[in-house]
Amino acid sequence: MNPLKLKILRIFIIFFIVQISILSAQKNDIIIQDNWDQTTDKIAHSTTSFGLYYTFRYFEFSKFEAFTAATIIGFSYEVYQINDPREADSDFRGISVQDMGYNVLGILSAYVFDKAITLTRNNIKK
Repeated sequence: MNPLKLKILRIFIIFFIVQISILSAQKNDIIIQDNWDQTTDKIAHSTTSFGLYYTFRYFEFSKFEAFTAATIIGFSYEVYQINDPREADSDFRGISVQDMGYNVLGILSAYVFDKAITLTRNNIKK
């Protein structure tokens, strides 16, 4: 792993650790009631995670590094939403397990798409 990727990964890990400590310091129940319906929010979570994975792959991160970084960013954003000052409505201040599920769905679909492109590219070169 080159030094730039290692530095970026370290920053993500430190940021994730800080987010976990914020999460554990909360007094209220922070897991909000949500559903699996495909709303604009859920589609935004999956497509953003898909795009993050491909952005990292474009900058030559390995598949594992891209998967890990995109996952950490998605989960960190969910933790950030607990204290988001722009969210005045208390119904949306917290962590949605379903949003995290859509993050993982977007990353996994990007991984499968990436794998298919790699196999196709390798078969064409032969």
